[in-house]
Amino acid sequence: MDTKKEIDMKMVIGLMDDNYSLINVDYRENLDNNLGTIAKCIETKSHDALFEVVDECYYDHRISNVRIIMEDIKTKLKDIGYKKWETEKFFEENEDEIECEIYERDDSDPIKDLLGNTDKIPVRIEMISNYDCINSHWFESSGGYSYKDSYFGDMVDALNLNPFKVKSLLLEHGEKVFGKFPNKMSRNGKEQVSYNQFYEELENSCCGANLLTYTATIDIQELHDADFNLSEIIIPKGNSCGLYSSMQGGGSLLDMELEYDVKLSLKKDNYPYFRLELENHGKGYDYSIKQVYGVCNSFYGKPLNIISQSQINQTA
Repeated sequence: MDTKKEIDMKMVIGLMDDNYSLINVDYRENLDNNLGTIAKCIETKSHDALFEVVDECYYDHRISNVRIIMEDIKTKLKDIGYKKWETEKFFEENEDEIECEIYERDDSDPIKDLLGNTDKIPVRIEMISNYDCINSHWFESSGGYSYKDSYFGDMVDALNLNPFKVKSLLLEHGEKVFGKFPNKMSRNGKEQVSYNQFYEELENSCCGANLLTYTATIDIQELHDADFNLSEIIIPKGNSCGLYSSMQGGGSLLDMELEYDVKLSLKKDNYPYFRLELENHGKGYDYSIKQVYGVCNSFYGKPLNIISQSQINQTA
């Protein structure tokens, strides 16, 4: 009677498939409710937080599928003629190595699948100035608008408006102004927004602690591909900006339409600079535009473009 060969790793590996999908992401699963994790990835310029969340979320799913695959291999050994106690003994003694072989054949990519299922994320981009903020139109107009040494002046510069034209516009509407408003003619015809819309934003500013705020959406796949490094971005023509206070939950119309693509740096090298905030539902003194204005995602406009670090290095 022939002696049957004992079970070994080569035999078990030979019964394995070339590839296994240990994680199957349903089309309804996405990262829409994980904006806190995305924000952490942006803050750290790293995928680590996302990897941790996904690993934790699908840990049991992966383990369960590994167990199913191992049982399938045991069934194959039984069909060949091995006793149950023989296969159980071998698997018990070599469990870690067998699991490792299965994991190495895993071709699933849950992060890729989740990114593909995730909607574009609404964001706001705020100007941070050394002069804190701009208050309501009522408050600012009571004392008079000043270009020099003020958030208002930094806002005029950020929008590439001619200060002299801004002064003329304010005076036409009977507003108070003081100090110098230089005539920067090189900006004529290159303004980001129209002067009339600029005044409408000022006039309709209803609360204090406002920041110049641009709206856009961001493609999560593009963000992932850029390693969550948002040093420079381009907000597309046609998107809007205005005044908004996340602390007080108010602002202006947020209806100044950009006349051309606007490139912004998110580096905190010096003032003023811009910061990007995901439009996550906040609480306390951190309200999103969506909460305050009751808008849908289409309000935020087209997706911004991320300038990769390699592109930045080439132009440096």
